[in-house]
Amino acid sequence: MNIGEKRREMPHFFRTIPATVQFAQYNSHSVLRRVRPPQRDSDCSPRRSIAGSRNYGSPQEMTVLRHCLVLMSAIALDATGAWAAEAEPAKVYQKYVVAADHPAASRAGLDVLERGGNVVDAAVATSFALSVVRPDSCGIGGGGFMVIWNAETQTSVAIDYRERAPMKATRDMFVTEDKNGRKLSSRVGGAAAGIPGTVAGLYHAHKKYGHLPWADVVAPAIRLAEQGVLADAHDIEIQQTVLLMLVLQRNARERFAPLYRDYLDSGRLLTTEDRIRSPQAEVLKLIAEQGRDAFYTGPVADALLAAVNEHNGIWVREDLEKMDAVERRPLHEDFAGNTILTMPPPSSGGIALLETLNILAAFERDHPQQQLPSGTPHEAAAVHLVAEALKHAFADRAEFLGDTDFVSVPVARLTSPKYAEQLAAKIDMSRTHSPEAYGRFQGSNDAGTSHFCVLDAEGNAVSCTETINTPFGCLVVEPKFGIVLNNEMDDFAAVPGKPNAFGLIQSEANAVAPRKRPLSSMTPTIVVRDGKAIYALGGSGGPRIISATLQVLLNLTRHGMDVQDAVAAPRFHHQWLPDALFVEQPLNETLSKELQTLGHEVRLQRNIAAVQAATRDENGLRAASDPRKGGQPAGK
Repeated sequence: MNIGEKRREMPHFFRTIPATVQFAQYNSHSVLRRVRPPQRDSDCSPRRSIAGSRNYGSPQEMTVLRHCLVLMSAIALDATGAWAAEAEPAKVYQKYVVAADHPAASRAGLDVLERGGNVVDAAVATSFALSVVRPDSCGIGGGGFMVIWNAETQTSVAIDYRERAPMKATRDMFVTEDKNGRKLSSRVGGAAAGIPGTVAGLYHAHKKYGHLPWADVVAPAIRLAEQGVLADAHDIEIQQTVLLMLVLQRNARERFAPLYRDYLDSGRLLTTEDRIRSPQAEVLKLIAEQGRDAFYTGPVADALLAAVNEHNGIWVREDLEKMDAVERRPLHEDFAGNTILTMPPPSSGGIALLETLNILAAFERDHPQQQLPSGTPHEAAAVHLVAEALKHAFADRAEFLGDTDFVSVPVARLTSPKYAEQLAAKIDMSRTHSPEAYGRFQGSNDAGTSHFCVLDAEGNAVSCTETINTPFGCLVVEPKFGIVLNNEMDDFAAVPGKPNAFGLIQSEANAVAPRKRPLSSMTPTIVVRDGKAIYALGGSGGPRIISATLQVLLNLTRHGMDVQDAVAAPRFHHQWLPDALFVEQPLNETLSKELQTLGHEVRLQRNIAAVQAATRDENGLRAASDPRKGGQPAGK
């Protein structure tokens, strides 16, 4: 029995979901979403419980449960993933291109470009569109990071609009029990929600770097909300996944009634013939008319405060009024004759990406006979080398990283070639090591996101990753305006020394504090050559973002792949803890035995993140939206 077969005995979904609502552990890059026009005549009567057992009650609920179990069993047992079909060559564009994980969002960005907008205008339009068409992944109730390259001025900027902890937040808020012996949840309910930053960040980016009127860049999202989009395979899978989660949690359907009603269609199962409209149209119209303040003051703010605090939240009005975006200097590093621009803290992704690349470069300098292969990344030795480098980077992530506005992070040291040489010297190509051997970490002392990118012929670029954390965030949906709220408080070291929803162990540097931004794995990245952007890329999928972005970048720069092949190629992931090497099915079939002989515990993972990427060369522009999530680029 190989590793893949062993894992299939009990699919990961069924081992984790019944105990807690930890959606990200099933398929962390997936994001959930809403459904047909809200229908408010559905049965929302409470379920009954007999002798302490769960009674799933209504025939409708039992039908949903049966359908969901059949679907999720098939999904859990089918690990073929997106690479089963041959990737088609990327189309060549001459003016501009947008790559998002939903075709309608890519077209929203393209629409703004065709109206005379610049890459920032297109990014803002794409983001608002994603709030409508991928609300399980990201949206106005979440936050994100944006990296911009301006080829005309030869300048770059990173805009940080990551969520902040509420002012009443405390270090031990998820550890301390109340008088009834209960603890607040960092994953579900109002206490799990950070103060959303997306609207503040998009407004800041547009006001300073955009060109078209503000209302014009919000308009495509409003049209999508009103006209709707046809459900796709991702929507269907996610709806049934979340419905099953709610069925398995006592009173979840009643507790999160707006989510169940407005985004899960009251349990009516989607098909590809269903048109999904969004309840966010009215709030988007207010934002288009009034800008940032429409979200953070007035009736929308009142509604948000009421919804959050009804679910044990601790927000106050000042939290919303003071929410802001911060400009930071992107991290930059020379690699293979290019300059890489990526996100600094509170993202861990940029540091981990550069640290890993530096380790690989140092190893190759010291071992000229053991280079990464130029043709294919899918040899056991290459996977082992990259995995070992990633483990060092993730060990340092756990030990050192946090919000630099609150804690000191040794960015320069972690990204320095000298430090990389020390770590590269520890890599043994004949075996792996115990977790204590990686990075500077001493063991005794210690999944809904969306990425999109915009690139034009002049070499201007935006790379942007946004999130509400796990699918549908904390499950709280503000009922009047349909705003899906994040659960980013779980991205702090909510319970120091304990893993979060993505299995990450984190240190005191990422402890909860008022107005602090939680650590993130988002890795929006731009690569510049001769003053013009040649690549823009990033991904969604929790910590898998880092390893997936790294592998797509290596596929482009070292393995000579077309952007479509680079994105569609099978991937692997190692985050130091848990001490396991996750691989997609093609690698499991061909490499698992060799990797096991090197000491890796190989685990099969159906999809490892979802990456969007755009490229520019002398022939034009190309882009790829990851087939793992069903997106499609748009360009001209």
